[in-house]
Amino acid sequence: MALRVIIAEKADAARRIAYFLSDGKSKARRTKGLNFIEFGEDEKSIVIPLSGHIIEHDFPDSLKKWSMDTLQDLIGASLVRVVKNRSAYNTLKEYGEKSDRIIIATDYDREGELIGVEALEIILGQDARGRLDSKVQRAKFSALTGDEIRKAFQEPIGVDYYLADAAGAREEIDLLWGAILTRFFSLATSRLGKNFLSLGRVQTPTLALVVQRENEIREFKPEPFWKLEGTFHKKIDFTGQYEGGVFKNKDDAVRELNRASSETGLVEDYSVGDERIMKPPPFNTTEFLREVSRLGIAPARAMRIAESLYTRGYISYPRTDNTVYQRSISLKSVLQKLKNSAFSKEVEMVLSQEKIVPSRGRNEATDHPPIYPVAAAKQGELKGEFEKIYELIVRRFLATLYREGKKEVRNARISVNGVIFVSHGSRVTDPGWLALYPYRKVKEEELPDLEVGEKVSVKKIDLIEDATKPPPRYDLANLLKTMEELMLGTKSTRHDIIEKLQSRGFIEGNPVRPTPLGSGLITSVRDVNGRIADPEMTATLEKDMDLIAAGKTSKATVTDESKKMLGQVLAEFMRNKDAIKETIHKKVNEGEVIGDCPLDGGKITLIKNRELIRMKCSTPGCRVDFIMRAGGKIELTGKQCSVCSLPQLKIIRRGQSPEIRCPDPKCTFNTEKNEVGKCPSDGGQLVIRQSRNGKRFLGCSNYPNCHVTYPLPQMGNVKPTGETCTYCASPLLSIQRGKSKWVFCPKMDCEFNRKKKKGAKKGESAAT
Repeated sequence: MALRVIIAEKADAARRIAYFLSDGKSKARRTKGLNFIEFGEDEKSIVIPLSGHIIEHDFPDSLKKWSMDTLQDLIGASLVRVVKNRSAYNTLKEYGEKSDRIIIATDYDREGELIGVEALEIILGQDARGRLDSKVQRAKFSALTGDEIRKAFQEPIGVDYYLADAAGAREEIDLLWGAILTRFFSLATSRLGKNFLSLGRVQTPTLALVVQRENEIREFKPEPFWKLEGTFHKKIDFTGQYEGGVFKNKDDAVRELNRASSETGLVEDYSVGDERIMKPPPFNTTEFLREVSRLGIAPARAMRIAESLYTRGYISYPRTDNTVYQRSISLKSVLQKLKNSAFSKEVEMVLSQEKIVPSRGRNEATDHPPIYPVAAAKQGELKGEFEKIYELIVRRFLATLYREGKKEVRNARISVNGVIFVSHGSRVTDPGWLALYPYRKVKEEELPDLEVGEKVSVKKIDLIEDATKPPPRYDLANLLKTMEELMLGTKSTRHDIIEKLQSRGFIEGNPVRPTPLGSGLITSVRDVNGRIADPEMTATLEKDMDLIAAGKTSKATVTDESKKMLGQVLAEFMRNKDAIKETIHKKVNEGEVIGDCPLDGGKITLIKNRELIRMKCSTPGCRVDFIMRAGGKIELTGKQCSVCSLPQLKIIRRGQSPEIRCPDPKCTFNTEKNEVGKCPSDGGQLVIRQSRNGKRFLGCSNYPNCHVTYPLPQMGNVKPTGETCTYCASPLLSIQRGKSKWVFCPKMDCEFNRKKKKGAKKGESAAT
């Protein structure tokens, strides 16, 4: 019997491919540590699920020890191939060599093509490229739906080795730059272990953007200006701004204010017109991540959810630059699939149009379509952030197919003793696509019906003093957009870069700001060699990747050039390592001033590393000098601890109610507030604590001798009731969230909670 081997990138994708090709008759197999899915009678098919890359490149063992003496050796080292997934590797060897046909069915992009080629090299050897014939094919699809999968296997294409080489070049270059510069900076500053300093080809210039913006804000000197604003009346009050703009000189503003002294104004011009409210373009990856970040979901988290929705067959492939629907997509067929979903009303609105004309963005690509829904989710299938992201994608798709909106725009020029004020009004006359897409709002402002030559009442003319503002910090949406414009990273990596900068303690918040560590790192880099912090160098390498993918240059040419550049950069850093160490240490120890010390008036500073925070007063000898675990934003409340008079803190953690505490961990204010009762195991105190991930839980005070722990609800104020559970002897707790309050046992599977939940009447809260 003929054997066909199908290579899929992930387990979920493998299951869906097998299901559609076998009409639901496939079976998962596990034999001698080998995992695969099997189906077929005339031709036996084996679907082998990988877990991303099963081969990774690394330095030889002789160069794995971090040492300044071996950094230059790393640049010219021959990288070794390491098997990450032994089970997938063995399955490929076992069945690949027996196969009559091999079909690569990984994601169709650079990374997916490289993963597929790695699998071929395991089966056919390192010279796989030269040995290929009709035995090897490529299935290209953009959605894990039955129609797309079947068509991809009926019309296979060839493997694109240029595409794989582009991904391979990126992988090798990023490994070299990241490993060598990370080792150098960590060794030079003696920050090793968990506190190592991470640098990267894309990561460093992205951090530099944030630091540069923060420096611009810090160095900005506001300049005062004055403006005139008139308030007029005809049936309603409306405002007008001085036509000449702002005044840099107050005397000039006062002169015009005095000239505009009248109880009436004369309408010199008035116009009414219509404007279109343009439909948004279809989602590519960057625009999707920008929009979802405005919903409060971090880009990296959003991308993981989108990939899950793709592998579960709900949306098309989420890594795409395309903002134009291909003609091959049957938009009406997609709408028909969504008719029996939660969006049936909106779908009917789109279908009721005489003609459906989709919007078009600027980027038109041929690899994948824009992100759009490919199947309807049933009620309750998706929850939480999965439901939010799916709804966003569905509504964006519908908005791109519905009609444009319209608004009426009014403009007037009003003369007050020859001083001209301009007024603007607008109102939406047809919401169009806005009715389907609640994530966008159009600002409306009333302006009454006016006629040229008529008089209006002048209620007042205000002289308003203001000052120029510094540039705003990047929010995540704008940072992603700027990275795209500067060619920093790719659609597949930008969200990961931002997440790394956050997790490694270089940036924080949204809008984003650099930490002292991030600022110090970029300052030291720019002092020695600013090139690696500039987007131009990274953008040049991105263009080189495109040339490799197009077959216009080779992987070896690009990697050799990059190694040469890295050698020059490293040599400069080595010559200046003492200055780098001093700059970073100085910046880190500056910390962030959060307020005044109530004990002696000094400045209280937070000095952070990845896990711990030092809170220190600037006055020598002050007892405000404590180290605490990080896990949230720390603010001063302006009050003093009722027990020891130290400055009281408010700690804000995502998904939890704010915590008020004393900075001294031994202060009885903290211990009494956090103790809720006796441990049922050894009689110690159960204490409210925070995990490394910022989740609160109950733990015994006798840890590590006692390992009793209980999870806690993350929101709401938890307090002891003073009572003990009659079933398990744990202390009963009360929790209040808004107007709801209930009593529960911290042992969640306790009979107390089950009976309370069962007996809860309608309108009451039960323990969950």
